[in-house]
Amino acid sequence: MTEEIIRSYSNNSTLLWLSAFTFLIGYVEYIYSFRLVLREHSAPFPLWMHTFYFAHDLTGAIVFFQLARSHHYFWFFTMSSVALLIWNGFEIFNLFMAVKVERQAIWGRTGDEPVTVRDAIGRIAGQIVLMAVLVNLGRVFMNDEVMFKWFALTNVVMAIGPGILWSERRSRKGSSVGLAIVILVGTINTFLPPGYGMWTTATPYFDQPWFYLAGGVVSIIALRNLLLLLSFPAKSKIDDRNPIW
Repeated sequence: MTEEIIRSYSNNSTLLWLSAFTFLIGYVEYIYSFRLVLREHSAPFPLWMHTFYFAHDLTGAIVFFQLARSHHYFWFFTMSSVALLIWNGFEIFNLFMAVKVERQAIWGRTGDEPVTVRDAIGRIAGQIVLMAVLVNLGRVFMNDEVMFKWFALTNVVMAIGPGILWSERRSRKGSSVGLAIVILVGTINTFLPPGYGMWTTATPYFDQPWFYLAGGVVSIIALRNLLLLLSFPAKSKIDDRNPIW
């Protein structure tokens, strides 16, 4: 698949724009996460998503750097490695905020002793190790030499994971209708046919019935998560500032 990706990104302006839009959606999702945890001291994603994405993106950054070095620093491999390192920075910030302002909400229970910073960091480190092992085991099983298969699956995780947390909270605190809309758009965008979606345009490997069937299922879940948020009461102002919609 490596040579196929090189050919696809060597002379296809449509694919360039599709890829830029796909990467932009991922960045916007994390910008929402920054804003929510800073203003509301509550993140829209469960902690396991942060540790998973950290392990995945660090693996991806290394894989793409190795591919770039082996292929005369082909621009897509080089830029993808850099983009993933930036995402790692985003994830480090979110993990830092989880320890700083969310550790009791994440790990504590009523009547328990306060969760210490040391305990929180230890649990995060353990999760990262586990996620890194699972991501790389998946790469071996899927023969995912350019991380494209895992990239598609990360959007499946984004479509499903936040809704689990939102269902537990039963409120809009730490979440956002705007974010839910972006996630829905990003989910649908992942499973579009050739000429419209990044994955199917880059390689015909994804252009198969099960890919589109999976896309339909996870898109319905992402839509359900949006409707779930809309069913909760609207947020109130926080310190005289408008809430994040």
